[in-house]
Amino acid sequence: MAEQAAHQGQPAEAVTLIETALAGTRGRQTPSLLAELYNVQAYAFATLADASSCAAALSQARTQIERLRPADEPSWLYWVNPATMTSDGGSALRQLGHTEQAATVLENGIALFDDSLPRGRAGYLTALADVLARPDKQRDLDAAADRGMEAIQLVENLDSARVAGLIRNLYHQMTPHARLPAVGDFVERARGFLAT
Repeated sequence: MAEQAAHQGQPAEAVTLIETALAGTRGRQTPSLLAELYNVQAYAFATLADASSCAAALSQARTQIERLRPADEPSWLYWVNPATMTSDGGSALRQLGHTEQAATVLENGIALFDDSLPRGRAGYLTALADVLARPDKQRDLDAAADRGMEAIQLVENLDSARVAGLIRNLYHQMTPHARLPAVGDFVERARGFLAT
């Protein structure tokens, strides 16, 4: 519920839900649970434009990521691993508007992925592409197009409405720059992908 609240315009409610979850799970917390909670909290604080609280939550999440022992974690938190948690941190920085930092952290997180979570990796690739397409020092439209193409390749044979929505957003963001060859290729490929 907290993650939905954070991503659907209710970040203050998300913070409250996370605080409640942290208090309610005391004594039963595992590093994967805490890493997930702190990353959602960081995203909520980023949405609230609270940079210091976001940084503190990201620091807490990193501490828990370092403590992860997959064999000791609950199976229902299967997606919590260094790749997704690092990438989630990049997404929080992106939400905060710290684009250079977000690009670096997202790249680091994406590099940690194996083949087991293609939808997740594709989602983070679109987040990285979004950051690379934003007008700031880190802007690199060719690299943004490459990351977008990589995301499409990962999910073109999978059914993922969430990733398709992210690719659609990236398509709209990149279309004004389609005169650049790499961007034009991405726009054309995305158009075909979204039409299926």
